[in-house]
Amino acid sequence: MSKGIGQSVGNGGVNNRRDVILIQIYLNNFLSESSSEKVIAKDGLIGPNTISAIIWFQKNMVGMNHPDGRVDPNGKTFRYLTMYLDESEQEEIEKNIDSVGTSKEVGVSKERVRSKAGLDGFQVTYNGVAEDKRSVDGYSINVIKLALKESGMAAAVITSTYRTPEEQAGIMLRNAKKSLKGQYRLYGSAGDQVLKVYEDNKSKKESEVVDLMVDKVNELSKKGIRVSKHCVSPEDYRKLNVIDIGVNSTRAAVKKFHKDKFTKALKALVDEGYIERLIDETGKSNSCWHIEIKPNKKSIPEYGKGSILHPIKYINNGEAMIC
Repeated sequence: MSKGIGQSVGNGGVNNRRDVILIQIYLNNFLSESSSEKVIAKDGLIGPNTISAIIWFQKNMVGMNHPDGRVDPNGKTFRYLTMYLDESEQEEIEKNIDSVGTSKEVGVSKERVRSKAGLDGFQVTYNGVAEDKRSVDGYSINVIKLALKESGMAAAVITSTYRTPEEQAGIMLRNAKKSLKGQYRLYGSAGDQVLKVYEDNKSKKESEVVDLMVDKVNELSKKGIRVSKHCVSPEDYRKLNVIDIGVNSTRAAVKKFHKDKFTKALKALVDEGYIERLIDETGKSNSCWHIEIKPNKKSIPEYGKGSILHPIKYINNGEAMIC
């Protein structure tokens, strides 16, 4: 299994010789494909050429607005440097470094970038969502994959999309039976009104209680008040994808689960304009990340004139869109 770099490389880094050589090799994979850049020496020494190459890569390939010229173990820059290399290729490169102190580049061609696109190895699946509700837009799926790539996770599981008033009432009733206080903490004032219907009528037959809760949901809806962002028509859902990604379902789907890193990655995508809204409900009763995405809202910039195709462009179904 590949080890990657043991400590930081670049500006303010520890700069162990073996780690520096590895980063120089990975940088050359990209520099060799650029018409405007030259490859750097694989000498294990940190100098202006290597630091400039790191900054160039961060700006043109990672899309950083403020590149820092440093590569950290399993950090964002390192993950981008290695995203097109298979585990066996990384192991071969590292084996040669460890044995003779140098290695040859594998080469990251434009064809390889196009074929893998940086997102192909990530999976976004559904659990507990009816077939007719599995309608999250491909753009939104790719946004989630970007977050996976940034957090070092291989998969995410969607546990909720859009709901009818009947489904919304049923979910609220089921969860209220488990913890009414927890549900009151979860919903806002509109949801509280629906929960109050349950609380006042819970001695009645469950079907009657659900009907009364549905009536309250519809009553509020006619006033333009939504009990839940999930409770929308299919037409409205196509304009704004509302998605819950379940913590437990996702944890079960991946070997390497990084809750905090995934949360941080989602927050970064909010800042970058890919996600309209993020509500971190991982510590609440429903234990999920609630995200809202407008399909195709954000076009993807060209990060540099001489850059090879950057994977983030493929969020728009394989076509680069220029801002």
